[in-house]
Amino acid sequence: VNEWYWNNTGPQSTQEVFSASKSFTNVLAGIASDDGDLEVEDRASKWIPEWVGTPSEDVTVEELLNNTSGRYQDFESDYIRMAAQAVDKTAFSIELEQQYDPGTTWVYNNAAIQTLEAVISGASGEDVAELAQERLFEPLGMSHSGWARDRAGNPMTFMGVQSTCRDMARFGLMALNK
Repeated sequence: VNEWYWNNTGPQSTQEVFSASKSFTNVLAGIASDDGDLEVEDRASKWIPEWVGTPSEDVTVEELLNNTSGRYQDFESDYIRMAAQAVDKTAFSIELEQQYDPGTTWVYNNAAIQTLEAVISGASGEDVAELAQERLFEPLGMSHSGWARDRAGNPMTFMGVQSTCRDMARFGLMALNK
């Protein structure tokens, strides 16, 4: 086994892990489920009241987690308006419309994953980044990892984890060992 780094980085150098953050978001939803705070079959509108009485009311937590929510997605809204420009990425994502019936269409959707910030924090009563620190990073010894926030202060559940290669390996080993 060899380990080497490039571009003036080393074992403690953190970087954005982009969409691998979605795996952390899924694990946090699992922790909230194990704690009895939510069930994946629950409607997300239980924690996103803006969806009550709209076509999004029946979207489940599971559909958000597995990209079958049917929430609106196109390149401009997902990668430019939400990911790059929105100050409050959670509010922007919640405000998007329903594009397809829940559970009928798979679409890779960053904004749908960002709505899980409201679901997980609402269900657990904890800030997502603080929950990750307490229940994932610290127990796994991921001492160089953290969770980035948008300009409104919300943890970015679609891409926010900052980590090192070694810390990511710890997360991967946890998943490998179930």
